[in-house]
Amino acid sequence: MKSLRIYVDGSSLGNPGPAGIGIVVCDEQENILTTHQLSLPSATNNEAEYQAVIEALKLAKHLGADEIVILSDSELIVRQLNGNYRVKSPNLFRLHEEVMNLARNFKRFSVVYVPREKNKVANQLAQKASLASSLKVRSPQRRRVKISPSILSADFRRLGEVVRELEAGGADWIHFDIIDGRFAPNITFGFPVIEALRPETSLPFDVHLMIVEPERYVERFVRAGANILTVHPEATYQLHRTISMIKEAGAMAGVVLNPATPPEFVKPILHLLDLVLVMSVDPGFSGQKFLPFVLEKVKTIRTWIDEMGLETELEIDGGVTEANAAECVAAGVTVIVSATGIFHSGKTIAEAIADLRRAAEMGLEEKKS
Repeated sequence: MKSLRIYVDGSSLGNPGPAGIGIVVCDEQENILTTHQLSLPSATNNEAEYQAVIEALKLAKHLGADEIVILSDSELIVRQLNGNYRVKSPNLFRLHEEVMNLARNFKRFSVVYVPREKNKVANQLAQKASLASSLKVRSPQRRRVKISPSILSADFRRLGEVVRELEAGGADWIHFDIIDGRFAPNITFGFPVIEALRPETSLPFDVHLMIVEPERYVERFVRAGANILTVHPEATYQLHRTISMIKEAGAMAGVVLNPATPPEFVKPILHLLDLVLVMSVDPGFSGQKFLPFVLEKVKTIRTWIDEMGLETELEIDGGVTEANAAECVAAGVTVIVSATGIFHSGKTIAEAIADLRRAAEMGLEEKKS
């Protein structure tokens, strides 16, 4: 009887966005027999994870396996496949059914959760496949403005519900402001909140580290569920090494520039970054007034990104509203973070996101004209 242990991982660069899967097939002694990666034109993180399981089952059948153990670092997918968590999304339900049908080909089939560091090879394959997919997709999907609501202004008593409402309301990412009270005034939240919310959504977690020596915590934040980690150059002694650590841990990496931080801080490593976040307020508190002079910095960085032929996302955070969103996008922004603009707008979450996106995308028309 042939038994296989198969590590799987799915990675997406949007909601949905260019995606990829990674598969590592091992024998019972954990010797690697074969690996497989596949680029997907478009998927969410959870859809990509399910696709990885499906491809793993097909590969196991081709290899003549009788018994298989699927190992995944997605707690949500593991819980769903073990019947411990209801599948709510129609797309995921269809993929869930396909997995269950394929599983009937084996005498024994089980799904086990493993920490991300144990799934490193599959994760790296998935990341490479998703990046390869993103390079092929230079389409309207890349030009679409992304909205990353910051839960700093959400009702902390019902964060799980809020996160589900954000996904249903059309958010692309969810932004987490991690503040340690040292790098910036205020203290917010850390690993437990991210871990608790990770099973509630397939949206990428956009984690902004406003902490001293962020390199000490990179792996823990990625294990907790961060898909994107951004750090401040003033907070780390070796920025290049910290960016490398983030990528090695399996997350997208970015640098954050405060209003008074020159854009030249990112230029030497711009080609290594997935994201540059320009702060349009001094970090620490939501509800501050937008500082318009930062748009010159946005324009400068946009020029560098275009001249280098990069696909680096350019994000802005702080006081962005329907009144100034178009101006931000016209300057070169591709991702908008909003806290009070969504949660204190007097509208439903879905209405606030739709109205902010509509206003922001007017900036795309300004760029064309």
